[in-house]
Amino acid sequence: MKKLLTITALLGVASMAFGQGTVNFSAGAATNTRLATNSAAGGPTTGQISGAGNYYFALFVAPTSVTSAGASLDPTGSGFTFFGAYGTNTAAVGRFTGNPTTDDVAVPGYGPNASANFVVVGWSANIWVTWASFSSWYRNGSPNTFTGWAGESAVAQNVQLGGGLTAPGNIFGSNPGQVLGFTLGQINPVPEPTTFALAGLGAAALVIFRRRKA
Repeated sequence: MKKLLTITALLGVASMAFGQGTVNFSAGAATNTRLATNSAAGGPTTGQISGAGNYYFALFVAPTSVTSAGASLDPTGSGFTFFGAYGTNTAAVGRFTGNPTTDDVAVPGYGPNASANFVVVGWSANIWVTWASFSSWYRNGSPNTFTGWAGESAVAQNVQLGGGLTAPGNIFGSNPGQVLGFTLGQINPVPEPTTFALAGLGAAALVIFRRRKA
């Protein structure tokens, strides 16, 4: 019986050693962590996000040494990793949740009680559902018309992950290292190089045509 208890205890320690830390992936209930949209990128806010399921959010993680996400709507270019954690806005105005029951998600590669940095990217559901689709759409370009809303949070730094008796760390909040709510601005995708090339040829043709006409 003693041997059995010893083996069980050792297995428990081993599983904790190889377990994953957890983080709370939600905007919380505070007023200053709610999310809004605006009328133009960098312009005045038009109101908090609303309508459950109208927006999606992707969570990215990086070591604490990575302190900037680049504000490019693609944190992976700055050393962050997307690990499949998604959130969506709720019926409560300005809020979102990453899990319909607990809001706590496991972070691969980071053990319980470890610290990590996080950033959140959000976009309107009328664009795409998955991060891969949204990222591809944004990189490859689209007609120069308003298509949706998107935005990126500041970097939450040195967030201690949950595990064992430690509760999951919170990304959003007013404490040191946490971030406040952010704004989703109107966006158009970044045109791909071929689009720029075609625009340049068109402009050159227009100049030549005008000169000949003169």
